Amino acid sequence: MKQWSLRLLLVGLLPLAGAALAQDMGKLVEAVDQEKARDSVDTEQMKEAVSTDGVDYQKAYDAVDKEKAADSVDMDKVKEAFTEPE
Repeated sequence: MKQWSLRLLLVGLLPLAGAALAQDMGKLVEAVDQEKARDSVDTEQMKEAVSTDGVDYQKAYDAVDKEKAADSVDMDKVKEAFTEPE
């Protein structure tokens, strides 16, 4: 009976865990400057990487200017998203 109660408690806590994860994901999304991130992608190259046969991941990777993509992320906000709340 004790194990059944514990399982029921864990199932009841799942929505809270999901809410905490969603909050952290929101912080991660806020850490990215969307405009800079878009500017880091060569759309013509990306279109060539995607076809009805699938995605050529190497071409997709090459379509991204890694330096610009890195500049679009605020690492302080990323660290904050992964920091335990006090």
